[in-house]
Amino acid sequence: MKITLYTQSQKDYAPINIRLRDGRKVDAKALTPFFVNPDRFKDGILKQYRTPARADAQMKRQIKEKNDAVIKLQKDLDDLVNEVKNQFNNRNDYETINSRWLKNIVSRKKETTPTKLVEYFDVYFKDKKSSLRKSTIKNLKTFQRRLKKYEVKEGVIYIAEIDKDFKNNLIKWLDDEGYAHNTKVKTFKVIVTICNHAKEKNKPTHTDLSSLTSGLKYQPTTHIYLNLSELEKIKEIKLDDFRLDYARDWLLISCYTAQRMSDFLKFTKKNIIEIDDDLFLDIKQEKTDTPVYVYLNEDVMRILDKYDGNFPPLFANNVGSNETIYNRLIKSVCKKAEINELVKSNQRQTENNRYKVVEVPKWKAASSHIGRRSYATNYYGKLSTELLMSATGHKSESQFLAYVKLAQIDRAKALAKAFKQFSMNKDVKLSIVKESSNS
Repeated sequence: MKITLYTQSQKDYAPINIRLRDGRKVDAKALTPFFVNPDRFKDGILKQYRTPARADAQMKRQIKEKNDAVIKLQKDLDDLVNEVKNQFNNRNDYETINSRWLKNIVSRKKETTPTKLVEYFDVYFKDKKSSLRKSTIKNLKTFQRRLKKYEVKEGVIYIAEIDKDFKNNLIKWLDDEGYAHNTKVKTFKVIVTICNHAKEKNKPTHTDLSSLTSGLKYQPTTHIYLNLSELEKIKEIKLDDFRLDYARDWLLISCYTAQRMSDFLKFTKKNIIEIDDDLFLDIKQEKTDTPVYVYLNEDVMRILDKYDGNFPPLFANNVGSNETIYNRLIKSVCKKAEINELVKSNQRQTENNRYKVVEVPKWKAASSHIGRRSYATNYYGKLSTELLMSATGHKSESQFLAYVKLAQIDRAKALAKAFKQFSMNKDVKLSIVKESSNS
């Protein structure tokens, strides 16, 4: 009988596999819950970090912390190997030794109450599964993988040891890895969320936990919108490719209805209702669970007429694929419409897969949220903010204004216009009509 620990990936943070062989009859494999840098792992033995001769006190402390994590991981691996040996040697005659048997042994060795930050993410997911959207879990798992990568170089992160020193080390690592400022801020906010959940479950946390986000503020991000003249250009272009035509129509619908992609790509004829001879969309927003009525203007109605009263066809049956295709196609639509104004946009860099603010033609920066921002910006100052918020579903004016991307000079012009109309005793604001009991 022989037990082997090995990795199959050469990535910085690779999962460790276990293999049990006994003659020709038994060859069982299982994935363990442990990860390691393959360069520091050979024949089931972890290589500790060396301390340079001229290392200062801080470097010595950091290397000691990393080696403590290495020693802990080696112990966990040795314990697992011994457990498999014991279970194999004391097996019952009726037991079949295969990969399923080995996986059961491995799963029993997992900690039932994790004290490590990365592992505690899974506890959080399980506890919050009924209240978290799939997209939220997907985003959180991105942060979980990022912290796993950090652990490879800096050692295991224990919830009780997350303090100012950890904050400084993580900031340095994020900087060295080339992450954007807002990514750093979000990383710490996620960590605090996970740790607060652990605290609620009576897990020990450090007294410095509240200082993790102190001094970290989001920097203003660059968001773009399509102005009314650009929307006209998009309406007028000739498109021979039917998928580009569908994407163009969905893009226009999003710009005139203010909804997120997760909502507008689900619009159907069944969502349309009539109130006092006008047509509205009656929907509940997926992200916020907010019910809204959205007025269908002439531009949207012309698109519906084009499809015999229906919304345009979708691009794929799978939701994720549908959204990916849409995001790709609207860039082509905007390019064909010559939406070429240079804008600053957060673009993914191919060399390191990080985001960086660069100047690009607006068509290249177009993404699914451009419709929602265009609605808020194009009608801000022309219609009541309260009315616009009833369509976007924002709960506060400050949230809504985050979507308004008018330049300061345009805001000044809007203010002047409002004052002139006020002085002429013209009330340009509309009020929300309360639903009647029959509607």
